[in-house]
Amino acid sequence: MLIKKMDAPHDMQIGARFETQKHGYVTVVEYYNTHTVIVAFENTGNIRSITAAKLRSGQVLDRSVPPQSSIVGEKIESVKHGTLTIVQVESENIVVLENDKGEQVRMIMAAVQKLRDSGDAVNADQQSVKLPTSLTALTKRSKKTKDVNSLLKKMLSDYGK
Repeated sequence: MLIKKMDAPHDMQIGARFETQKHGYVTVVEYYNTHTVIVAFENTGNIRSITAAKLRSGQVLDRSVPPQSSIVGEKIESVKHGTLTIVQVESENIVVLENDKGEQVRMIMAAVQKLRDSGDAVNADQQSVKLPTSLTALTKRSKKTKDVNSLLKKMLSDYGK
């Protein structure tokens, strides 16, 4: 079965670069239609077919790269070892990390995941802004807003009478 080749849109021309979410940049090698776009990964050289919509959104996965390799280079905080950088994933269970002094630390993948998750929770707590807890705390700005609050309370209490 032959695939009918169509004219490529301006953003899908041969040689166009797209950034993926996890595997760097890909380059368009061939465009057949919206369902078949041949791309090559710049960092590994692997070639695969993808839809144009997934390519534009960056949802292109390099199937030849193990999924754990996407965490290489991440920094995580450990109470015992300080700041650790993920250097490599030796197998599915063993992760090699390096601390600030250059010493290597080996950990099980589950422990690294736990440290990553706890680090994300700490960062989320630090970035969260203190939100108001009541209507009065939200509108505690001027006399005008207090008047609006009292009017609103009166309207709510008189509603249905």
